[in-house]
Amino acid sequence: MSAVWLHVSTLMNWDRPPVGIVRVEREYCLWLLARSQEQGAEPTRFCIYDRVRKQFTEVSEEAVRARLQLPVAPPPPPVPRAELAGWKLRIKRAWHRTQPYLPEAWVPVIGRNARLVYHHLLQARARLRDAASRRAAVQAGQPEGPPPAAFGPGDRWISLGADWEYLNLEALYRVKQQLGLRVTLICYDAIPVLFPQLFVGVLSPGGFGSYLAELAWCADAVLCISECTRRDFERVMKEMGAPVPPTHVITLGSEIRMSETGGAPQGLAHGDGERPFVLYVSTIERRKNHEVLYRAWSRLRDRGVVPHRLVFVGMQGWGVNDLMNDLKLDPRTQGDIVCLNHVSDGELAWLYRHAAFTVFPSLYEGWGLPVVESLAWGKFCLASSAASLPEAGGRWAEYLDPWDLPAWVDRLGHYMQHPTDVHARNDAIAREFRAPAWAQTARAIHDVVLAAPSKEPS
Repeated sequence: MSAVWLHVSTLMNWDRPPVGIVRVEREYCLWLLARSQEQGAEPTRFCIYDRVRKQFTEVSEEAVRARLQLPVAPPPPPVPRAELAGWKLRIKRAWHRTQPYLPEAWVPVIGRNARLVYHHLLQARARLRDAASRRAAVQAGQPEGPPPAAFGPGDRWISLGADWEYLNLEALYRVKQQLGLRVTLICYDAIPVLFPQLFVGVLSPGGFGSYLAELAWCADAVLCISECTRRDFERVMKEMGAPVPPTHVITLGSEIRMSETGGAPQGLAHGDGERPFVLYVSTIERRKNHEVLYRAWSRLRDRGVVPHRLVFVGMQGWGVNDLMNDLKLDPRTQGDIVCLNHVSDGELAWLYRHAAFTVFPSLYEGWGLPVVESLAWGKFCLASSAASLPEAGGRWAEYLDPWDLPAWVDRLGHYMQHPTDVHARNDAIAREFRAPAWAQTARAIHDVVLAAPSKEPS
């Protein structure tokens, strides 16, 4: 029986709070591990791409279980990044002090190249450490490292991670051609190609376009997380002259797994009594459009309205230095807007349960997982009308043009001053909305993996 190989480089390397991509890979991995105990299930194996050795290497089930915090003996702690992290912090502080004095055209160029330099440093350090460990292994008479993953002819191979960062598609294509692997890949969105202005300094639009084209050439089937993403992917591939492999839309689950019960996150529960709050769960970056919420809260304050608190949950990304300075210094909103990072799943569940309602004003999304999570917790969401968000929230959310500040001020003010309207919406969601489960997502993914026909090796 052919095996199912799951590429878990993202899972095994991710050391930040989980984002949507990490949740998708993690949930499918959990489902596979549970299913592997069933009689007649396909053998499940795991691999990563080792950029130093330029090969795919098998990862043991025990290591994957440990990474997922399932019951196994804990692995040794990962190699710390303390020395580079310290330098990165110093460089970021110097950058924040220097940026206001630089010509505007220089800022994105320096930002993009600084990110490249940092990744090259990480890779160089990994190569040096790997070479040292190999020398030590040779001196001790041990093998130089794990052998390549033993893929078999006709095996099913799938990756659901941040493959533009952790996967070498050329290497995968070569193995696929040699062995006839049946490859299933995923497209979360084509935003860096369609809207490169939203990613200046983070991703090169040409580089991401090349990644999508390589994905199309390599994949026997491509998963898309919304109809909007499928349309975008197929359009970009046709414009680039790349093949358009069969695409399949999957619906993402929405439940939050909690290994512990959580209370109010630190920084939120003190000194504000029972004042309601509005929740926005998202990385704080330019595309997510936190700016429109800050401006809306400022306008409400200017009108003499005492708004709800606004809680941002997410790590700080790129392009928001001015916004973060405004949040820190603007006396109108200093007591209104709270930024929380490294929030546990238990704390996030507490926030969803206790929020008055949620907001999601993003400029463009491939899906909109926090919108569905909000509905799954029975909470109304005031969301952007852009891209896939109406597809994600359906008739249970309300949608506004993400650029229309007066509309956001009006509707936010309305729901803050008319809590009965919010309660009515929340009651309707609780009665009628049926949250998609991650198990359904995993089953849909697996059906595509098993059905994907292999392209004939050339």
